[in-house]
Amino acid sequence: MRGDVETTHADATRLDIHDLVRVLNENVGTTVVQAMTGTKDRGQPARWARPDGPEPRLRTVNQLRLGYRVWHMLEQAEGPNVALAWLVGANPRLDENTPVSAVRELRSADVMGAALAFIDGSPAA
Repeated sequence: MRGDVETTHADATRLDIHDLVRVLNENVGTTVVQAMTGTKDRGQPARWARPDGPEPRLRTVNQLRLGYRVWHMLEQAEGPNVALAWLVGANPRLDENTPVSAVRELRSADVMGAALAFIDGSPAA
């Protein structure tokens, strides 16, 4: 699994931010992308996804890249429906908060650890 985590991190880092947002929008939806970043503007994820769209701020870029990493890792291991359900559902490893909230708060170690534990089938503490 470690290789997958590193490959996913490299992909998320190298991917153009507009392409990354487009992939997220297509797979988890603009509402989830909006929740990951905390933007109040419902149309912003669609604008970020345009090749000529605005550049998100650095914090938003970090949230988007973390969200992509978590989603992509789960999607590869569990499939698209499970990945989306995991992202938006309460999680015992995150004090019953959603992984989307952890992404928004940039709690990288927490959300990545919770995703890896889910994929590995480790019981919640």
